Amino acid sequence: MGKILDIILVVFLLGIGFVSCGDDGCMENRSSIPLIAFYSDADTTQRVAIDSLTVWGIGQINDSLLLDTASVNQFMAPLRDGVDTTKYVLRYDQENLNPRYKFDTLTFVYHSYVRFESAECGAMFNYIIDDFRYTTHQLVSATLLTKEIDNMNIENVKLFYHVEEAE
Repeated sequence: MGKILDIILVVFLLGIGFVSCGDDGCMENRSSIPLIAFYSDADTTQRVAIDSLTVWGIGQINDSLLLDTASVNQFMAPLRDGVDTTKYVLRYDQENLNPRYKFDTLTFVYHSYVRFESAECGAMFNYIIDDFRYTTHQLVSATLLTKEIDNMNIENVKLFYHVEEAE
């Protein structure tokens, strides 16, 4: 009879362990990914949408296409683990652009560290940006808002573009 109670107790404790490790207690984003948003250079608080934007990573092992001729006002750009640099190409597919100005590149140089979030969420990589570079073919300028990329769902980078005023 004692062995049966021991087995029941073990099964009960394992059941409680599985229930307590569920996703219900983890309300935060589980990935540390930079959020990049687009703004007007004339009014730096005005969000703008970029039409027909394609974004992909340089030097990625697998398919790194993030956007394919999309109209967006922001996107998330994952940083690669195990390396210290991630580069993304932004291709502007609008028909009226000179081919010379169709591409910009964003470069993130960083180091990562593992942060234990909680029992429910586990551990995740966070990143400290050591250097942020960009080209200025269509892009007017860019600002790195936070040097530390964590799992908070906030804008980390602002990209500024010249927007023609409607008459």
